[in-house]
Amino acid sequence: MRPDTAAARLLLALDAPDDVTIANLLDAEVRLTIDTGDPTGGRRIGRSQVVRALQAQIERQPDAALQVVHVNGAPGVAIRRPDGEVSGLISLRTGWRGSIVELWLTTAPVKLARWNRC
Repeated sequence: MRPDTAAARLLLALDAPDDVTIANLLDAEVRLTIDTGDPTGGRRIGRSQVVRALQAQIERQPDAALQVVHVNGAPGVAIRRPDGEVSGLISLRTGWRGSIVELWLTTAPVKLARWNRC
């Protein structure tokens, strides 16, 4: 599976949101780094922890739209509020078998500033 295809499949799974569908896209030892710009961020390892963290992020913004984007040259998903502001970015890396092995979720406003310039 190409990385762009993995991002599109992740978008569809997050939009569903079906934990089994999301989990099927992830490697068993998947790692998620959460960058909030403050001490509340952290790491999650393993399918169940990563699925819960991603779903929690999406549930916090039920009116948000998801969009496949490139984040620093990597495939990813933007989380956009109804006013168009990006409130989160998920970038991903796939393994040689095509499953997602690593994700980075950025919600730090200072790091999203470039995405939210008028």
